[in-house]
Order: sequence, then structure tokens, then C-alpha cells
Amino acid sequence: MKRVKNSLARLNNLSAGVTTVLTLAVFLPVLVLCGFGLYAIIQYGYTLQFAIVLVATFLISYIPLLLLRRKTQAKTAERLISEDRLSEGRTPEDSLVKASADWSDAENAIWQRLNQKIEAQLAEDDEWGSLKTHGLVIANTTAQAFSRADFQFSVTDGLKLLEEVSRRYRVTLKENVPFVENIKVSHLKFAYDHQDQIETGKQAADLLSKAYRVYQFINPTAAIAKEVRNKLLGDMAGNVGANLQLNIKKAFLQEVAAVSIDLYSGRFSIEESDITKSTIAEEDENRRPDQLEPLRIAVIGQISAGKSSLINTIKGALDAEVSALPSTSEVHVYSCAVGDIEVLNLVDLPGLDGNERTNKTVLKHVTNADMVLWVLKANQSSRQLDRQFMLRLDEFYAHKDNLHRKKPVFTGILNQVDKLKPLAEWSPPYDLAQSDSAKVVTINKALDYNQKLLNFDTIIPTSFSTESKTWGQESLAQLIANNVDESINVQRNRQRLEGGNTSASEQLKRVFKGGKSLFKNLI
Repeated sequence: MKRVKNSLARLNNLSAGVTTVLTLAVFLPVLVLCGFGLYAIIQYGYTLQFAIVLVATFLISYIPLLLLRRKTQAKTAERLISEDRLSEGRTPEDSLVKASADWSDAENAIWQRLNQKIEAQLAEDDEWGSLKTHGLVIANTTAQAFSRADFQFSVTDGLKLLEEVSRRYRVTLKENVPFVENIKVSHLKFAYDHQDQIETGKQAADLLSKAYRVYQFINPTAAIAKEVRNKLLGDMAGNVGANLQLNIKKAFLQEVAAVSIDLYSGRFSIEESDITKSTIAEEDENRRPDQLEPLRIAVIGQISAGKSSLINTIKGALDAEVSALPSTSEVHVYSCAVGDIEVLNLVDLPGLDGNERTNKTVLKHVTNADMVLWVLKANQSSRQLDRQFMLRLDEFYAHKDNLHRKKPVFTGILNQVDKLKPLAEWSPPYDLAQSDSAKVVTINKALDYNQKLLNFDTIIPTSFSTESKTWGQESLAQLIANNVDESINVQRNRQRLEGGNTSASEQLKRVFKGGKSLFKNLI
């Protein structure tokens, strides 16, 4: 019973909610019939009244649901158009295949374009026999997005692609297609081998149905009511089958797209066993890698923005046990435990000064961080150095070699807000929704200005000055805790990228094994 219930729920999801309408259409007339009483209808000649009530009852139930469905479809279309304009790479909420949390922003944008391509393909030709051609087009489109030639991957990667598409599609079918376990390959083969006979049988059944409908018109009133009901039920049943098949086809092509992104990003060249500690963590501390590296938080900003105050706050006020790791004169790394985070590497980077050497150092560490705290001096109007470095970061992630790199979580720390106007007013904590406070108004304007200029994932106001009352420690601690999961995804992405290709020694072992096999065949 539980399996039947789950299968019906899946069928309802796949058929865009039409199953609910079908349920009403089947059971509601039965309830109406019970209310009238079959005896009364025949005995007292209420056939016409019953037919009218039957049709009216069904229409009252069907029309609102039909309008609701059209409204939902219109909203979905508007959302897809909006997503296309924003190029944010999100997957529709009702999609059976979701975007991977390991993908970078560029890869999410590619995923969104591929979904639009799939929609266009199925709108033009949704035959089952066309899925192979559609799948090859999707794979080649993915290759072009990564600036690769068609089918530019190794034989082992190609085999893994086929294996992965099959594995993922199997999971998708089991989770979403009702009664899929009961569908045998022999059933599909029989239907394919006898498709001509099946089509002939359908035509014969249609002829018999039409003849029966003509016979029914001996009683015109009942016949008209039944024709209306059958027409509505037939349309809905057709929608169930059409939506079910369309979603299954779309899921297959989406699996091809998702696996192609993983393939051309190099993820399939790396086995899970090859994922080791990344290079940047080795520079922080030379030790054996744990399952997860210490969360790596880089602190950047212009000179005198307040980076040292921020780091001291994290080291002290957040109940952290700190130990300095070996580092250079420019980069200082502190290992500390904060709350539920077992180990945290806090990287103090040199201040942005426009120097090329400084920019290279900061760029290296920021692109190898899991989270970035970007400190801004609130009462400093010049943001040219910050803006220039952010543009440099955008160029780095837009480069074809870095499309598969996941950006760290960027958080703006608007520090020294106590020095914003009015200077005489400083009595934290402040409620940023309090519009009657002149200080709050100024802080909000500064937050909006810097957010629009640098487009952080999050920005918070703080003041860690030793000369006045501090503000923002709790917000900072909560922010770090909230971003841990996403930062772990960033770290995993970096580990996979640095897992590397098969080592030279491993290749020599393969040559040796291949040579032994060859000589055995020759002897």
C-alpha cells in the first residue's frame, strides 16, 4: 500500500498536478450519484436534471484548477525568462535533476544555458528516438562552453561518462517514476517489436468507440453529458501521459548535461582516492591531511582598513585557541578553534596598495581560500584599490582555465562605522531597521554603496576600535558559522582540482602491465 501511495505521489508531481484533477473527476460524479439515488433518477424522471448537475459539478471543480495550472505555468515562464536575463544558472525548482553544489558560478551559468537548450530541443522534437541526437548536441555544446573540441576526453573518461549517466538516471527514475520497478525490458521490447499491430489495434478501438458513441445518442441528454465528461477526462489523461514522458526525457538530457559539465571540468579525471590536501594548506602547515582541511579564511583590505583589529577580535573575543603557523613576512597564518569549527586557519594578507607584487600574493591566497573577509574602512571614500582588485578577481574566474573553480564566500566587513556621521553619536548595538536614527541612516547608506560597488555575498557593519565600544562580534561569529557549509564545498572543489592527473609512476605501472600482457600473447 505504501508503494502504491508513493507511486501515486510521484505520478502527481511528474504530471504537473493533473492527477489531482483526475481523482476529482473520477470520484466526484460517484458521490453525486449516491446523493441523488439511482432509483429516484429513473423513477421520477430526473435524467435531465442529473445530467446538468453532473456537468456543472465537474466544471466547478475543473475550471478553478485549470486556471490555477495556467497561472502556475505563466509564473514558471516568467521565472525562466528572468533567470535567462540574470544568467544566474539556477535550476527550476520542479526539475528532477539539480545543479551540483560543487560547481562554480561559471559552471552554473553553463548549466542554465544547457537547460534552455534542452527545453528548445524538446519543444522542437520530443520523440524518444531523438534523445541520442539531442544528447550528443548537449555534450558538444558543453565542450564549446569550456573551449574544448568535440569529444576531447580520454577513453577512460568517456566510459565513466556513460557509467555515470546510467547510474544517475537510474536513481532519478527510481525516485520519481511510479511503478518503474514493475516495468520489464521485455515489455518495452514487445511494444517496440509490435508497434504496427498496436497502432492498428488503437485505430480499431477508436472505431468501436465512435460507433458506441453514435449508439448512445438514442438518449441525447445523457449522451451529451457523457461526451462532455469524456472529453475533459480524455484531455487530462493525455496531459498526464505527455507530462510524464516529457519530464523523463528532460531528466535524461539534464543528466547528460550535468555529467558533461563534470567531465569537461576535469572532475572525472580524478578518483575520490586521489583527493589529497591542497598545496596552499601544505604551505600553512606541513602535516598529514585530515578528511577535511582547516577552514581557510583570508582577511584582505586596504592598508589601515582595520584588518589587524578584526583578526585580534576573532583570536580573542570568539573564545579561540590560537597558535601561529610558520609563514612569510608578508603573510601571517593563525590556527584557531572557533565554536563548532574544529580548526580554522586565519590568513592575514598584506594590505592592498596597488603594487603588482602585492596583488599577485593576495590573488594567490584569495583564490585558494574557502572564505574571504574583505575589510573596508567606513569613512574612507576612495575604493579604487578595492575595485581594481575585485575586477582582477573577476578576470581570474572568467578565464577559460578557471571556469570550473568555485569562488570562496566573499563577505564585506564595513569596519570603523563609529567614525561615520554624526560623530558624536555612538551607542551600539544598533537596529539597522530603525529609520529614525541618523547614525543608522548613515550606516545603511554606506552598506548600500559598498555592496553595489563590490557585489559581496554578504556585508555587515562592525567597529573593533580599542578607543570606543566595539560592535559586530556576534554578527561576525554567526556569519562565519552560517558560511561553513558553502566554504566546505569550495574546499572540496579546490581539492578535486589539485588531485591532478594520473602520476608518472602509475602510468609506468600500466605500461609494465600492458607489456607483460603483450608478451604473454606473443609467446
